Amino acid sequence: MNGSGILLTQAAALAGMPALSRVAVMAALALGLVGGAALGGRAGAETAAVSVPRPGAPAAAASTGIDLDEDGRDDLAWPLTLGQRGEDAYGSGAFGASRDGGRRRHAGLDLVAPVGAPIRAPISGTVTRVGHAYPGDADLQFVEITNPTTQYAARVFYVGPSRGPGAEVTAGEIIGRAQDLGRRYPYGMTNHVHVEFTGRHGVVLDPLAVLPAFPPGSRA
Repeated sequence: MNGSGILLTQAAALAGMPALSRVAVMAALALGLVGGAALGGRAGAETAAVSVPRPGAPAAAASTGIDLDEDGRDDLAWPLTLGQRGEDAYGSGAFGASRDGGRRRHAGLDLVAPVGAPIRAPISGTVTRVGHAYPGDADLQFVEITNPTTQYAARVFYVGPSRGPGAEVTAGEIIGRAQDLGRRYPYGMTNHVHVEFTGRHGVVLDPLAVLPAFPPGSRA
């Protein structure tokens, strides 16, 4: 029987009922019709296809170093990535910048380093020397690392070392903390570490030509 026939049959039955009973039955019929319509609407919504985005797999952390000898560890990495020291009261921190009125050239690259900042090994290898950056000045030090496989050697100056001679380090591993240059250079030098590279036969190299590209978000 269709919906109209059911309603006619129920209406005929109502005619023979007392008034109070007729009111109760009519209310029940009305609720049934409204509920049916609501359920029909929900059923239609639930049968519609819903596309739920699946969360992607977490991206693997990209290495910011370079593995030259394919041994599974980085051989080159930035000591820190806060940018190159620019011009200040003592000149420029760029490789090859003029020093001593043009009588010599800057043999390394200066990287901005707040006092106490962690400094990382620029190459993998063995710590071969820890010494004074300037004769007679025990406050400022350097760390030297050599790697006979890659034939690179690197020195990082103005570092309070946490690794000593004979230690094996991987590029990117912390080797110390940046020291304070304010006492030696009181007229406005940007605090930094100084990085020097040599290659085969001790040839001095521009660190920018050796180290990998700055990682995204770093200040070159």
